[in-house]
Amino acid sequence: MTQANTFRGLMFANIIMHIISGTLAGVWVADLVAPSGQLSLLNWLEVVMAVIAISVGLTYGTYLALKHLPNLPEAARRIATVAFILIYCLFALVLALASASVFGAASGERAHQEASLNAMKAAVESRRRAAAAIHNRVPALTDCTEASGAMSRQENETGAFSRIGGNMGQVAVTLQNIAGSCSTARDAIYLNRAALARHFDRAERLLIDARRAIDSSGTRAEKMAALRKTADELQRVLRQINDALAVQALQAAGDAMLKDWSAAGLPTSAANAITQHFSGVADRLTEGLDEIAAITEAPLPDVAVVSKVSYLWLYPDATMGALAIGLVVELIPLSGILLGLTVLKGTPAMPSPMQPARMDGAIETSRKPRARKLRVVGE
Repeated sequence: MTQANTFRGLMFANIIMHIISGTLAGVWVADLVAPSGQLSLLNWLEVVMAVIAISVGLTYGTYLALKHLPNLPEAARRIATVAFILIYCLFALVLALASASVFGAASGERAHQEASLNAMKAAVESRRRAAAAIHNRVPALTDCTEASGAMSRQENETGAFSRIGGNMGQVAVTLQNIAGSCSTARDAIYLNRAALARHFDRAERLLIDARRAIDSSGTRAEKMAALRKTADELQRVLRQINDALAVQALQAAGDAMLKDWSAAGLPTSAANAITQHFSGVADRLTEGLDEIAAITEAPLPDVAVVSKVSYLWLYPDATMGALAIGLVVELIPLSGILLGLTVLKGTPAMPSPMQPARMDGAIETSRKPRARKLRVVGE
């Protein structure tokens, strides 16, 4: 096989692969210039020009490499080959990402939808646990209300805690304020319990709607639009749930029990009695309130707008196959080029038609030898 035949075969194979690479990159460009999927005439022109530029650029680079690299001197050929491989790998990596984003768009989008739905479920479930934890504090609030009210009445009647007649009213009012804080927190929980039940029922129906949207037979764009609409409605419901959680009322009741009563002016005996009796109740009421408050202040789940390339590293389990295919599509031409350089280096060049091949042992000359003129002695 002559060098010319080998060159033509390698170029034909690489042209096909470069057209495939350009077409896949064109799909990526189409998604960039028209995310909605509606391509205008200008968008089509941009996509076509991108496909032509990528295909022709890769083909021309391959042509230069196969045409000139094998004929360079040994030292220059090594340097030029390494530089060509590095530059080609850089472009191949970008095009491989583009190809992988095209191949993995469907699986990556489905993984994104499932992850968004799981985030919605987790948000609803965390608030359901928070609501249950708050409701479980009702017995402690009831005990606090009854105990502080009884202590206030006892203080008014006998001064059992202040032991000082002039401070009987101040201690009784303090105990009554504690009873009022606990009663207010309990009433807030009772008042919001029915509203929370309605909100959680609505959230469960929205989660069912989201699952139906994902599993429907519509197009990918229709599924994503329906899921985003459901996520927006769920955000509104979650805000209502956050407002219905009686975190502030519980915190206020706990703060009302944990004051420095001595600094507030109460007698030492009364301050010690209140602290000893209500410190444990305050700890039970405020335990875990910071975590519940963090839940209510956390960003609400939604279906974020994510590019197709981002799916490759956001959901590698779903897009690993697409990334492998994209790399193979872009590395096959590079393998062909390297193989071609190796083959062309050891293939004899085809003789030029302007310069016929010379046979072994023949002396190449461009003119006939001139006959030597003999001189006659004596002339």
